[in-house]
Amino acid sequence: MKRVQDEKPPRSEEVKAWMDEEIVAQKLRYDGIVEEIEGIQEERNGWIARFLDIIQNKGVNVNGDLRRQVGKEEIPERPDRPDADKVIW
Repeated sequence: MKRVQDEKPPRSEEVKAWMDEEIVAQKLRYDGIVEEIEGIQEERNGWIARFLDIIQNKGVNVNGDLRRQVGKEEIPERPDRPDADKVIW
């Protein structure tokens, strides 16, 4: 059975050129974001440590003003691999 969504209209050379430009521009933006994120890794580690401290000691809101502390056994271990902190956009 032939469906409309299976048929793609042909792309013009102008559209192909625009897409190539966009791909290059997006790759540059992505590389810049990755570089910036990797540059603040130590600061991010501090944020994570502070977050874990807050939820274990102060707790998290469960309902209204009802709070619950999160036990150490509930927090998953950080994976031991180089891309454990990789952020995907």
